[in-house]
Amino acid sequence: MTTLSRLTWGGTAASVAIAVGVTRAGTAGGATPPDGPLALWRPDTHSPVGWAVCALFGLAALALVFLRLYRLAEARAVDVRTVATIAACWCAPMLVAPPVLSLDVWSYFAQGTMVGQGLDPYAYGPSLLGPGHVLDAVSPVWRDTPAPYGPLMLAALQGTAALSAGHISVAALLLRALVVLAVVAVAVLVTRLAPPEERALALTLVAANPLVVVHLVGGAHLDALLGLLAAVTIYAVRRRWYVVAALAAALAFSVKLPGILLIGYLLAHLVRQPVPVRRRVAAVVTIGVVVLGCSLLVPHGWGWLSAMDVPGRVRIYWAPASLVGSVVYLVTGGVASYTDTLALARSVVAAAGAIAIAALLWRAGAEPNWRRAGAFVGAALLVLASSGPVMHAWYVVWGGVLLAACAGTRARRWAVVLGAALCFSAVPDQLGGTLWSVLAVPLCLSVVVVDAVRTVFPATAPRWAPAEVAADTA
Repeated sequence: MTTLSRLTWGGTAASVAIAVGVTRAGTAGGATPPDGPLALWRPDTHSPVGWAVCALFGLAALALVFLRLYRLAEARAVDVRTVATIAACWCAPMLVAPPVLSLDVWSYFAQGTMVGQGLDPYAYGPSLLGPGHVLDAVSPVWRDTPAPYGPLMLAALQGTAALSAGHISVAALLLRALVVLAVVAVAVLVTRLAPPEERALALTLVAANPLVVVHLVGGAHLDALLGLLAAVTIYAVRRRWYVVAALAAALAFSVKLPGILLIGYLLAHLVRQPVPVRRRVAAVVTIGVVVLGCSLLVPHGWGWLSAMDVPGRVRIYWAPASLVGSVVYLVTGGVASYTDTLALARSVVAAAGAIAIAALLWRAGAEPNWRRAGAFVGAALLVLASSGPVMHAWYVVWGGVLLAACAGTRARRWAVVLGAALCFSAVPDQLGGTLWSVLAVPLCLSVVVVDAVRTVFPATAPRWAPAEVAADTA
């Protein structure tokens, strides 16, 4: 069996282990997701921890084979067709699994159902729907919180709820289909944006990446739409299709708040580049018309801006703001309460992030090289993902798409390390409070991070080594 065959089948087996393990382990925390078509999503109540361990080892294995594939792509030992085939094989098991390592899809469906029933998801939480299978699937944390998503996203969720005719499992599969289409479109655009000799490498990052396989395709997170619209914006600016770029940026903002960075970049480009006045006006008008038009798709279309504090109502211990808050709390000896210290840390990190984002977007607007501009925008989106009150693994995709297509080798390598580490940011609920969470999770994380660092600092032969030895170690 060749190396590529081992990677293909090894990654597919790891993906199967994740999908089956997560399905059979079930969820904890008070939510009751549906059993799925033919009850295939029904958990095993007798040995959930064993299945959760299976999923954990699957995550580690998938991350390791991805790192191996990335090194082959960097050495130009694989082509675009091969990477696309491998990525499709790895994603296939996720297509029939329930939403993986996240309950967000069920919140999506509940919010779409609320819009369909004439309820305002920007003012109330899904609990307003009353008892039933829709509310049962939603995590208790989010049952009384308003939706922090843009009006275009809510309109899409309403359409999904209507198409599914109230069948929550069907809605989950429809949303996953939308995510898969977005990932395929991202893959096509990235291969067009990347230099010809780096297309296989870029495709590896956006299609075979475990963050994409597990969290976008498996978790059915609509953040894939942001990655797609970011790529469209850069591609359109490259072609000087400013109205198209304005359309993509405005749609991204109407899906989720990070899209405002694409609008900021486009405005900076229009101001700092020699663009004809007529095109500038057309782009600005397009942004205004699209944003205003999308706000009319749902009642109180601007209400989502008042719900921006909703994600911060949970604490993600490994988010940068949380780490800063914990360090300050320990150093100061608990002079202030941890809640107050965390709030201060979040404010400071957010302010630092805002300054960095403004600088990156301003620099991107003045950059005549569109690839470097794309890399700056990708970095700005990554800063936004990491400087917020919380950070989820799939947030990295916002800017990761542009970094894959436009960034240099070193930036891509560090993005790989970050992505590999974030594979373990979400593990099956059933591992919580067990010895596995104390021993196995740190062990798997350490093994994957060490292998990822090998990607950043590849082994090189000593200067005195013969040529054939140097070739073997390259």
